[in-house]
Amino acid sequence: MTEIDNKELARRLRQNVLEDLDLWSLKNKQLEYQVNGPGADVSSELFKQWKNLYCPESIHFNLAFDEKEQKILADFDILLNHICDKTQTYLPIITDFVKTNDWIVLNQAAISTLKRIKTISVSKS
Repeated sequence: MTEIDNKELARRLRQNVLEDLDLWSLKNKQLEYQVNGPGADVSSELFKQWKNLYCPESIHFNLAFDEKEQKILADFDILLNHICDKTQTYLPIITDFVKTNDWIVLNQAAISTLKRIKTISVSKS
């Protein structure tokens, strides 16, 4: 068994966070996820997945994202937590959730977050 170094773990975390944001940004992928996993609670899984990936206190997160990117991700996290608190007692299935204002707000925030991070990444290259 090989030990994975911190840089590789950071790279994987970055990829997973960006893929999660990508999923938040694409309605068709969310609906497809539900079709392919009929027993899945996609709405809840979206929130849980983000909570599992977003760990700004970890060394790998700090290696994966620079300060500007961390601020952008923190803004998305604040919004997601606000909506999570609002929908805590009732989170509709994904086919209904995508029709809500809360989903629209998160979807647009994910799109914006991805664009802002990609802009920073391009300017670093």
